[in-house]
Amino acid sequence: MNTETLSGTSAIHKKIKNQLIIVRRWNEMLHKRISLFNHKIIMNELITETEKERLIESILCRCKYQNNKIIYWREKDKYLYPHFLLPTYEESRVERSKKIRLITGELPRTFLLSHNAYELETLRFLAMWKLDDSDILKFLRCTEERLVHSCFDSFCVDGECVGLSLVLLRFWNTYKPQDIETINSMLMKLIDHTLNNTSKIPSFYLWLTLSELADKSELANEIILKFSQDLYKLFQKGWIVNPNNADRYNPIRKYIIKNALSKLPKFNYLKDAEVIISNDGRCYGRFNT
Repeated sequence: MNTETLSGTSAIHKKIKNQLIIVRRWNEMLHKRISLFNHKIIMNELITETEKERLIESILCRCKYQNNKIIYWREKDKYLYPHFLLPTYEESRVERSKKIRLITGELPRTFLLSHNAYELETLRFLAMWKLDDSDILKFLRCTEERLVHSCFDSFCVDGECVGLSLVLLRFWNTYKPQDIETINSMLMKLIDHTLNNTSKIPSFYLWLTLSELADKSELANEIILKFSQDLYKLFQKGWIVNPNNADRYNPIRKYIIKNALSKLPKFNYLKDAEVIISNDGRCYGRFNT
């Protein structure tokens, strides 16, 4: 083998190594970025086109470079677990339970909710920003096919399937916003179950979803109105902000409450309200006068 061939081989190996390093970094950062971008949208902060493109590139890279972990979960059940995206080892180590928190801070009890929320929250950004891309459409349609065959698509109330139906509803509202009939049907079942059962549902994720549906759903507005006084008190109340546990999500939860309430004419003025962290280490809703 001559020197030129060796040099070419070395360059290829170096390129592959660099690509693997980039993929590893993307893997480690993806969930943080998904949460961050969701929080930016909730707080009505600007996301640049460059940031969008980089996130989409990261997601597509993860979808295409699957590992044996995906195969393991597929073998457990063909439809109940993700086909494209799962938390990495590094991401799973963040919490002792090895589950990934929802973007609103709730910690799932099961891998069913944790893994599916991870994939659906991530794919949701593809549906939001690049629905015209053929590769992305393939991922989304495969996911749609999987969800149609799952129990939580038909509203199962076992375990954390109810919470997962809520995540699915938010995903569907972005992926198929014109499918009003399905969205309203899912929302009605969720609300009926929530009001008539004691089983827990991710409450802040519920208010986030309702705030996003309120512009086109009378039912969403009715539920927000029903609990508006309680929500208003929560917005004003001081909540501890601790970076070492779920309390770190409390500021974003205040924004979620603000967004939900501001959909109502009575609380429209809250659109200009702010969330501040005071010297006492608590976050408060503050009204601009």
